Amino acid sequence: MFLEPIDFAQMYIEHKKNTIFKGKNQKDWDAKSKEMAPSMQKSSYVDEFISKMEINSEDVILDIGCGPGTLAIPLAKKVKQVIAIDFSKQMLEELEKYAKDEGITNITTYHIGWEDDWSFLPHIDIAVASRSMEVSDMQKALFKMSYIAKKACYLTYKVGGSYVDMDIVNYIQKPIVKKPDYWYIPLILYTKGYLASIAYIATKGSIKSYTKESFVSSLRWSFGSLSEDEEEKAKEYFDRFIEKEQKHPKPFKWAFISWKV
Repeated sequence: MFLEPIDFAQMYIEHKKNTIFKGKNQKDWDAKSKEMAPSMQKSSYVDEFISKMEINSEDVILDIGCGPGTLAIPLAKKVKQVIAIDFSKQMLEELEKYAKDEGITNITTYHIGWEDDWSFLPHIDIAVASRSMEVSDMQKALFKMSYIAKKACYLTYKVGGSYVDMDIVNYIQKPIVKKPDYWYIPLILYTKGYLASIAYIATKGSIKSYTKESFVSSLRWSFGSLSEDEEEKAKEYFDRFIEKEQKHPKPFKWAFISWKV
């Protein structure tokens, strides 16, 4: 294959090390769980994601980085069983609460993540990873999904390399290195013989802009930190563009990537 001389897996690892957008840790997501749970239910993103999957009532699905049940709960209504895993215990507790409220009994949760042993998990037909691919080694994660799934894998990954609208980044003069973009994934899969399909899902994004405080707080969460000067510029951006011109942050696009195994 003409791509063999290019080590996309190692390129991803080096790129990921250098980006300003670092993955959040378990404590970060524990603290975010109660805020996230209500907004994750019944979204158009979920409807689009599931509509692009090939599933039947006898499937067992592994939901990797399941969060508060964004996909696990609606999928459980369509398939035999959902195995939901997350390294945030609080996220799993939110999922279990929502499942109980919905009367769902075919979800099994495990407090594990990408780096843990999955060998004890039951038979898995389909593996999904919805917006949960902030991994240090993409090839390792993709192969782990491919190995455990018997039929197919589905994931979404942010398009564009930044969780913050670049108009905002440039205005507040935040020096950034963008995160690895989604194209690494189909290329890594291709070099190992998997032919991925790609579609796109649009969402409103994670930068809140209904108040100045929520806007600055969202930027701080996405970047990891803001200097005093950057915070002042962020407040200025809110006053000038969001409040006066109603120019809200641009929506996200997620690459929906699937492959047969």
